[in-house]
Amino acid sequence: MKTAQKTDRIILIVLALLLVLAVIRQVLPSSKEGEASDQKTGPVTYEDYNGKNIGIMSGTHLDAETFHYFPDSEYFYFDGYADLNIALENHLIDAYLGDEPSLKSIHAQQPQIDYIKERLTNNKYSFAFRKDDPEEAAILAEFNEFLQELKSSGEYEEIDSLWFGTDEEKKVVDMSDLTGENGTLRVITTPTDEPFSYIKDGKLVGYDIDVTVRFCRARGYDVEFVEGDYSARIPALVSGRVEFTTTMNVTPEREESVLFSEAVSEGGLVVAVRSEDLNAEAEAEVDDSVPFYKKIANSFYKNFIRENRWKEILKGLGTTCLITASAIILGTVLAFLICLLRRTGSRLGNLLCDLFVKLMQGTPSVVLLMILFYVVFIKTGLSAVSVAIIGFAMNFGAYASEIIRSGIDSIDPGQREAALALGYSENQAFFRFILPQAALYFLPVYRGEAVSLLKSTSVVGYITVLDLTKMSDIIRARTYEAFFPLIATAVLYFLLSWIISLIIKAIIRHIDTKRSRKAKEVSA
Repeated sequence: MKTAQKTDRIILIVLALLLVLAVIRQVLPSSKEGEASDQKTGPVTYEDYNGKNIGIMSGTHLDAETFHYFPDSEYFYFDGYADLNIALENHLIDAYLGDEPSLKSIHAQQPQIDYIKERLTNNKYSFAFRKDDPEEAAILAEFNEFLQELKSSGEYEEIDSLWFGTDEEKKVVDMSDLTGENGTLRVITTPTDEPFSYIKDGKLVGYDIDVTVRFCRARGYDVEFVEGDYSARIPALVSGRVEFTTTMNVTPEREESVLFSEAVSEGGLVVAVRSEDLNAEAEAEVDDSVPFYKKIANSFYKNFIRENRWKEILKGLGTTCLITASAIILGTVLAFLICLLRRTGSRLGNLLCDLFVKLMQGTPSVVLLMILFYVVFIKTGLSAVSVAIIGFAMNFGAYASEIIRSGIDSIDPGQREAALALGYSENQAFFRFILPQAALYFLPVYRGEAVSLLKSTSVVGYITVLDLTKMSDIIRARTYEAFFPLIATAVLYFLLSWIISLIIKAIIRHIDTKRSRKAKEVSA
């Protein structure tokens, strides 16, 4: 016993030290790997980064551009600017391609990230609409007409100076007077693309959001914003989930799939790099006089208190709990139905059950969700959360049915025969004798599958669901810090897993106690 206690103390001490080191690594300025790179005389250009580690934002056209400008490099894919900046700052990559307007905003908030001022391309950014749809064509014509009105009235310059300016107090979107007399437009946007679309004080704001709302107000529409990854925009548009998307870079390949509005803004691709690589004195700007505890407190405040960002975490937590609990309940019902169908002895029923189980076991959860969202339920109007619940219930039901069946098969057939001999019906024998005993065998494994389901829900962001993981991404996109948002997310998933385990353990104890009591009554 003493040895075990000593081992537990050592483990706790090691874990505490690792956590402290992680916090120190987060709040202290990152150091360069090895010696500083050879200083070049003259301005830094994009050619200097060919052959180095280059980041690419997944789901965009930037992979082809990156291959073109950096043909001899090693490439690493990331989901958004937040992850790219963290990787760049910590020397995991040396540069990445990005849109100049976005990198201007990033540099203003994160001075250690800068960009080479030479534009590699001159791009136009436009809203995208669905092709081959008369109603969409009419909305596009209205939108283009509205853009012309903005430009002729001078309102366009006002919007531009507001969202690309520095006065944060004025950066709000007026959502009033949206009458909806001509219907509601669904618009997909990526809430991690400041200054075009991002979350501020718990509300969706940005250049694209402002333009969209002004258009809807002027033309008598209401608007429903759907928040999703950049890679989800065109699939959502083409599938009919939304009427149009917020601005994206116009490319010939995209023009094959969607219709673009007139250009809303212009810019170009530039190369994001560390400020210290452009300016050797940039690293000296780090203020080392701030005490360690204040750095932690400032980081905590920035990630959770400022703009009430903790509310975003709670909102995502609620969505994760809803999906997990609903999927477990529905999946368990489905699992029992599969088991009961198999017990009927129907060859066709067994064949269908086997086919369903093998199909679910062989399909990744994220692929299943995307098929359900963009193909199967595309015309039903089901919300993304409902589709996620259905998808995970199907997946959980398939696995749980096998778990339950293995538990039932472990019960001696003599139990059933004895119950039938005592005059019980087939169903009574199953539910009163076989199932309670089987539950003690399959519930521990079932518990692990339920916890696995909880962790699997972290992929629902692919179908525009703002769950706990996605809300963490949104916070990181605003603060450009990874430690606190990710640690908070991990802790919350751990607590939810622990709660699920406690609930199922309590059920096991209840069944075991009830079974023991019955056994004592029979023996008496």
